[in-house]
Amino acid sequence: MTIEPGPDLVARLRQALDAAPAATRYLIHTTPAPLSPLPLPGEGQGGGYPLSAVAVPVSDTCKEVIDGVIRRTVPRDSLATITGPWIFSDEALTDGLARIAGRERDITELVGLCKAARLKVRVVLDR
Repeated sequence: MTIEPGPDLVARLRQALDAAPAATRYLIHTTPAPLSPLPLPGEGQGGGYPLSAVAVPVSDTCKEVIDGVIRRTVPRDSLATITGPWIFSDEALTDGLARIAGRERDITELVGLCKAARLKVRVVLDR
């Protein structure tokens, strides 16, 4: 399914849960699904992770700026941009949504959901 970031993200995730009560895993794209298949996170690399997402390594130079002054170049070997798709187990998505009760309006994207709910995400790099 494709669920676009923005207001009401949490409501759309809850609708997805309600629409597929027998599902055990949810494959979520935050942009329209690509024409060529991406690696499915958690599948084929040991599998069974409750929550995983595809990311690409950062290739641009990143700078730390403090008070308008460049302080240093940030090493990018540990940086990645999460592009998706995301795979949530039913338990991970249900638990995450329960943990953010009352803060739904503040959450507009999946990274924010995972951070607010303190969910651990396995990141699979798509090189």
